[in-house]
Amino acid sequence: MMVSWKHLLVVGVLVLCCTASFGRNRKSSADKGVNTLAAPVPTPLLNGKRVFIAYEMGDVMAFPSDYSGGPERAYSEFFAQMKAWGHYELVLDPRDADLIFAIRFVDAPGLSVPQIRLGISEAKTRASLWGFVEQVDPAFFKKHRDASFSDSVQLLVTDVQTLLAPKAAAQTPALVQ
Repeated sequence: MMVSWKHLLVVGVLVLCCTASFGRNRKSSADKGVNTLAAPVPTPLLNGKRVFIAYEMGDVMAFPSDYSGGPERAYSEFFAQMKAWGHYELVLDPRDADLIFAIRFVDAPGLSVPQIRLGISEAKTRASLWGFVEQVDPAFFKKHRDASFSDSVQLLVTDVQTLLAPKAAAQTPALVQ
């Protein structure tokens, strides 16, 4: 059987793309360490009990072609995982919340890979308290992109958990309030 150089080139490119997505090191907030400089964690973030999770419209063109589901996918997965964690009471009206967690999927020109971003603000003052960014591995196959998307949402939940861990609270110096 004669194999043409074009056939070998196509197979080589496919193998390279597939292995590149699996071998890529994820750049995660968690990998770099959450709050490694021991910056003071804002008191409202530590003391908040009730959270409103806001869906910020992100880049919608990636759905459903690049990722399964719709543009609200990051919101839906994040909401479900935060509810399962059970640390906060999730409320459906921002007026009932102590904190607002705003989640957004971003796949904009100039970014090397798509991202899921989480901004945390105080509900009463709207003061920005903290934020996280997790990259979504742009794998070759859609099922792998979908898995990476879900992994990135889980990493955001882990980032929040790590920030609020007892050691983070112990590192927060007493400030004048």
